[in-house]
Amino acid sequence: MNLPPADSPYFSPAEETMPRERIEELQLELLLEMLPHAYEHAPVIRAAWEAAGVTPRDVRTVDDFRERVPFVDKDALRRFRDERGDPFGGLCAVPPAELTAVNSTSGTTGDPTLVPEQWGAGGRPAVITRDFWGMGVRPGDHVALVLFTFRGPVYGLFQGLGTVPVLFDFDPAEMPRLCELSLRYRPRALYNFGSVLVHAVRDACERRGLDPADVFSSYRAVVYAGEPLGPRARALAQEWGVELFEHTGVGDVTAAFECHAHDGLHFWEDTALVECVEPDGRTPVPDGARGELVATTLFNRVAPLVRYRSDDIVRVTRAPCRCGRTHARMWPIGRKGDEVVVQGRPVLPVDVWGAVESVDACAMGLFQVIRPGPQADRLRLRVGYAPAWDGRLGTVGDEVRAAVEAATGIVPDVELVPDAALLRLGPPHKIPRVAPR
Repeated sequence: MNLPPADSPYFSPAEETMPRERIEELQLELLLEMLPHAYEHAPVIRAAWEAAGVTPRDVRTVDDFRERVPFVDKDALRRFRDERGDPFGGLCAVPPAELTAVNSTSGTTGDPTLVPEQWGAGGRPAVITRDFWGMGVRPGDHVALVLFTFRGPVYGLFQGLGTVPVLFDFDPAEMPRLCELSLRYRPRALYNFGSVLVHAVRDACERRGLDPADVFSSYRAVVYAGEPLGPRARALAQEWGVELFEHTGVGDVTAAFECHAHDGLHFWEDTALVECVEPDGRTPVPDGARGELVATTLFNRVAPLVRYRSDDIVRVTRAPCRCGRTHARMWPIGRKGDEVVVQGRPVLPVDVWGAVESVDACAMGLFQVIRPGPQADRLRLRVGYAPAWDGRLGTVGDEVRAAVEAATGIVPDVELVPDAALLRLGPPHKIPRVAPR
């Protein structure tokens, strides 16, 4: 990999700062190359197009694409998988023997789906490398990689940057080792963190007599992902002098990261064509308005998602960022399928997150919204608490109800369970925040 000069703020200056007109021209070029491949080789895409009476010949412009091409979603992939016995839901566009890895989603919004991969195929654009270069990571730096279900060639991307990965599992039990090796190797960045791990670092430092500010003193960037970082965990990290960068997926197609401006998450438009549409329709929403994220890959010929409805509610802007990059940015808001309307008021998990965390017994921020359907007469919450509070649950319940009422205007029904019971429900960074019962 040819690396730019160390003092360059951009990994790929021409690509990261290209004019909007060139971005749109390039997207159309890449889209017209990708669509015939997806139609011919990904059975679930072909089935959706045939049902809609569309072929790649019908698409000559981005407007044609938006007007004629059907959406697909995760439920469509699962139906295809179950009906056809295809483990990849009809999305794998290469012979399975040619795959180099099979990953899976975390399954927090349903049963996990398999993700076929072919490492190094198709000249994949440097997504993570652009972003971490912009955060200040340079050749020779150590980088702490705290990984969970998606591993793949992540460490290879960092090796390609000339850095030295230091590997950890995404597990609270790994945090003492993270503290020890951070002091030994002084990494420059961490990918990726979460609220549960922040609290685990605090506990590990207290047990070992370490100063968290010293543990993190070498880090230029700590990336968190998977779900929002609660206000209590964020405050702890900021107290330690950590600069936090949010990271999210873009419709299972690519990724988005904050830059130093911390004004939205950049996604690279030479890797994905992103639309923002009305959550229950096809109509595009104006730049900056809330809508559902729809993504189409422009490079992935192994699993070519086309017009994939993500269920993610976001805001998107295509205005240039203060950092000088010209690609679009987004702000994640929540999942469409997570919203429950209670007494006429819409509630998402993010609306109660800070309230739950504000209660000392519930500082880990572990909770679930019980959502048997899109509407409910009562707001029901399952909330985790620390073992030390076993004898004072009446007080804890009262504090949670008061905090949530102050945040939402709704008095919730609260079921208290030990933190450990909720941690067992999924990867500890990303338990299901909504449950049917």
